[in-house]
Amino acid sequence: MTSLTPFIVPALALYFIVRRGAKPQRIKPDRLWIFPGVITLLALGAIWSGKAPGLLDVAVYAVAILAGGVLGWFTTQHVELTLDDATGTVMSQPTLFGTVLTAAVFVARFALDFLTTGGNGGGVKALAQQHGASLVLIANAGLLFVAARGLSRAWHMLARINPLLEQHKAAQLPPQ
Repeated sequence: MTSLTPFIVPALALYFIVRRGAKPQRIKPDRLWIFPGVITLLALGAIWSGKAPGLLDVAVYAVAILAGGVLGWFTTQHVELTLDDATGTVMSQPTLFGTVLTAAVFVARFALDFLTTGGNGGGVKALAQQHGASLVLIANAGLLFVAARGLSRAWHMLARINPLLEQHKAAQLPPQ
């Protein structure tokens, strides 16, 4: 069982990412932050296990967060939202690109951990250890990028669905 322990967190992360991205979702405004929050906590947990970041690391992380936030905001512009007039439910269809991007970054980060801590032998381990600091920086920046993208999407999604919900509420009121 202890040989499988390093795979539990990556497996859980992938399970939630793929499960969420596989089907249309009902948007619940009060729960819109849960998935991006979980992804952010998983990303910060993976980064927290490393050494304290230097100035270059902080700069790269800041750029990754900014780029993720901008991409999240703009991609939410193109998410198809549908409002069921009878129930007032707003549905959205996750994009394959977003699901694959999020899963790939988590797989890359956990694979890097596996390779640099002796998960396999030979040249790949030596290469990963030789360039480990740079690879970890890039993988961590990718995690922060994905987390910022998710948080930005939640924020913009809330801004997009509030007018739909207000419109539905107004249509439900009896004429005065």
